[in-house]
Amino acid sequence: VGEINPRFTQSLKDIGADVYDVRLESLFTRVQYNYKGKYLFSGVFRRDGSSKFGPRNKYGYFPSGSIGWNVTDESFLQDHPWINSLKLRASYGIIGNDRINDFGYVSRLSGEATYVNNSEVTIDDLLYGVAEGVVSNPDIVWEKQKTGNVGFDASLFDNKFSVSFDAYSKKTEDLLISAQASGLIGAAAPGSGTPIINAGTVENKGLELKLGYSDQFSDNFKFDIGFNVSYLHNEVLFVESDNGFINAGEYGVGLGINTSRMEAGFPLGYFYGYETDGIYQTYQELVELNASAPDGVYHEGASAGDLKFVDKNGNGYIDAGDKTYIGDPIPEYTMGFNLGFTYKNFDFSSSAFASIGNDMVRDYERKDLRANIGAYMLDRWQGSGTSNSVPRAESGASINRDNFSDFQVEDASFLRLQNVQLGYTLNPEITEKFGVDKFRIYISGNNLLTISDYFGYDPSASSGDPVAAGIDKGFYPVAKSYLLGVNINF
Repeated sequence: VGEINPRFTQSLKDIGADVYDVRLESLFTRVQYNYKGKYLFSGVFRRDGSSKFGPRNKYGYFPSGSIGWNVTDESFLQDHPWINSLKLRASYGIIGNDRINDFGYVSRLSGEATYVNNSEVTIDDLLYGVAEGVVSNPDIVWEKQKTGNVGFDASLFDNKFSVSFDAYSKKTEDLLISAQASGLIGAAAPGSGTPIINAGTVENKGLELKLGYSDQFSDNFKFDIGFNVSYLHNEVLFVESDNGFINAGEYGVGLGINTSRMEAGFPLGYFYGYETDGIYQTYQELVELNASAPDGVYHEGASAGDLKFVDKNGNGYIDAGDKTYIGDPIPEYTMGFNLGFTYKNFDFSSSAFASIGNDMVRDYERKDLRANIGAYMLDRWQGSGTSNSVPRAESGASINRDNFSDFQVEDASFLRLQNVQLGYTLNPEITEKFGVDKFRIYISGNNLLTISDYFGYDPSASSGDPVAAGIDKGFYPVAKSYLLGVNINF
C-alpha cells in the first residue's frame, strides 16, 4: 500500500494554510396575507452579512414584495365557459450578490517574489520569499439586483391550454468584476492579480411568453407540447471609470488587444474593433486612397488582398479612433420547445433550445500557415476579384490577424436538440409476479443535433466573465451522449 501524501504538511499547518474562514450570515422576516384566496400579498426583508466584504461593507439589506389577484375567483368570471383560471401578479425585490473571491478587501502575502541586493554571484545567493498577492480594494460592496415584474398566468378550455406572460426589468447596481490595472501596482506579478471593483450599473429589460397544451385523447393516448420565447434588451447605464468605459477580454496571444468593453449606452461586454468593408482588390486602389490621405498613408501596412477597414471617424485614414461596436455576445431572443406523449405502455419526450442574436469571437486559430484553419479560407482572396470577404493567406505580421475586426466576429445563433427519450413500461400484471411495482426500460440521447452557422465547435460556450463573454479560444465541443437505462420500483 502506497503512502498517503497529505495536502498540508505540518509546516504549512503551523502558518494556518489549512484554515479557511468564509462566512455568510442571514436574517430575514416574512409577512404573508391571503384574503379569501383572491388577494395575495407577500413581503420579505433580508439582512445578509458576508465575510467577503470589509468591516464597513459587510452587511446588505434586501427587501422584496409581491402581490397577486386570482381574477377567476371574482363573481364576474366564475363559471366562465373557457377561462378556467386567471391570475394577475406583480413583484419587486432586491437581492445581493457576493460571488467573488475571498478576502478581496484586504492585501495578503499570497504572491511570490525574488529579492536581490545586487551582490549575488550564483543563483543560490538569491532570496526567495513572498509578496503582496491580489491587489485589494477595501471599498467593495454588495452587488445589488433590483428586479420588477408584472405578468399573468391563465388556464383555458378545460385546462388544456396554459399561458404565462411576464414583462420584467432587472437593474444590477455595483456590478462586481475584476478591474484592469497597471502592472506598476504589481497586478502582473506571480500570485498577484487585479482588484475586484464595483464597476457600474447594467439593466436588462425583457418579455417572456410561455404556451402549453396538454390533452388526454383516450385512455391510451396523452399528448403535451410547450413553447416559450424570451426577448432581452441589455444596456449598461453607468460605468465607474475615469474614461467612461472598462476594457476586457484578450484577442490573440501577446498582442495587447482587448476585444470587449463595458460602456454606457451599449450591451455589457460588447465587441469593440474595426468594421470592415470588403477586401483591397488591387495595389492601385491603395495608391488612390493614399493620395487623398492627410499624410499620404491611408491604411498603414495594408496590401492588396487585405481587409478594408472603415474610416468611422472620417479623418481620412485608418487609426485606432475608427474602432466601433462590431457585435455582442448577448442573445436578443431565446426559445425553448418540448414535446411528449404516452401511448399505451410507451412514453416519449423531447426538448430543444434556440438562441438568436448572440455573436462570438473566433480566436482559436494560429497564424502559422501549417496549422489547421477553417475551411472558409478555401474562399480566400487569391487575386483581384476572387474574394471580397476572406483576406489572403499569410504568415507572420499582417493587418488581418494583428488587429481585431468584425472578420473575427461571427453570428453564433443556434438551435440545439437537447434531449430525446423513448421508454417502455412493462404491464404491472407481469412485474408484480416478481415483486416489482414498476419496470421501465428507456433509451435517451443528449445534444444530438446543433444547427448553427458558427465555425467553432460550440456556439453556446462562454468563459463566464460578464464583461469578456463570447470569446472562443478553443472551447471543447458539447458531447453527444446516448444512454440505455432501466427504472425499477419495488
